[in-house]
Amino acid sequence: MNNVSDKKNRPNELADRIAGFDDPSMGDERERDVILRAYTFGAVVSTYVFFALGLIFAVLGAGLWSVLIVLGSMVTSGVISGYCKRENVDFSMAMARVSPRRLIVGNIVGAVFAIVWVGAIVFHMSEGYPLIDAGMGASATLGASTSTYAIVVGAAFGFIITITMMTISRTRKIKQARAEAAAAAYIEDED
Repeated sequence: MNNVSDKKNRPNELADRIAGFDDPSMGDERERDVILRAYTFGAVVSTYVFFALGLIFAVLGAGLWSVLIVLGSMVTSGVISGYCKRENVDFSMAMARVSPRRLIVGNIVGAVFAIVWVGAIVFHMSEGYPLIDAGMGASATLGASTSTYAIVVGAAFGFIITITMMTISRTRKIKQARAEAAAAAYIEDED
């Protein structure tokens, strides 16, 4: 919320209207909770569907076009993060508190997707034909070029850097959350 006034943030007000949060269809508190959880589940499923479509495009020979699909799937994350920021909710802090099991499963699914996706693109570039030729991509030159190896090395290096940065960020946010909790407990003890 805006610190200057009690008025609701205009972009979030529009987002709430689009999502129907103030609509009578939300029902009572229990129904609203279920509907919001359903929206969340739908967003997660649609993200994985976009990833699957990107993988299918890569396997069928339209690998570089699949980059657009994968980038499009990231819109959900940006919208969620922006909404939380406008409401003064630290979304990265919330994500730092994700359970270890959920974090590991998500990272494994993401890693498998990335490996198979890049592998399908590299196969197409190195062999000159896709894994399943559906006539979607132009035939590439035969034989692995140095650019093919650069893509594989770059993807692996990028993946390692991303996981490292996410781990460092999560560790810092967890320490910050613990410090804030300790400070809040200390303030309560003084009262």
